[in-house]
Amino acid sequence: MVFELDKSSALSDQDTKREKRIIQRLNLKELPFSITADNFCARYLEMFKDLKPLFRYQEGEYAMKWCLSTEKKMRVFLLIFEANELGEEIYKENISSQLPEYSYKTVAQIIDEGVAKGYFIKLEPRASKSKDSKIRNIRPSENLVIEFINWNIAIISTTASFQKKYK
Repeated sequence: MVFELDKSSALSDQDTKREKRIIQRLNLKELPFSITADNFCARYLEMFKDLKPLFRYQEGEYAMKWCLSTEKKMRVFLLIFEANELGEEIYKENISSQLPEYSYKTVAQIIDEGVAKGYFIKLEPRASKSKDSKIRNIRPSENLVIEFINWNIAIISTTASFQKKYK
């Protein structure tokens, strides 16, 4: 595919056509540097190898692994994380209404499990006070915030390093 093969192994006609179709549909103009399709193919494997460790699960149980283990958990986590960063109130019913494709029961189970594991905590919003004392605002734990931000920093750092090499 896009990965460089050693020169002794030639692509079949079918694979050559497939690779060309893939390359034609890549959004190379969105990259923060200018690169031709041929140069991108030659460099992509290196970029992939640099980024691959950032997407590998580490040993043991930790918050990010749990939050990103399913699409449902990831979507719930991202809503909770965003509300936390904005200092806004967010709670089970609010999250459920933002994810209408999931039942309230599913959303509540994810949140309850996250709270039981200590990944989510019930804590007032940073910037606003709750108007209803019955509402249990949900926020990510400190460890989860640190893991997520450090993961984003690693992605940005790796991407910036790659960008500097090929500007």
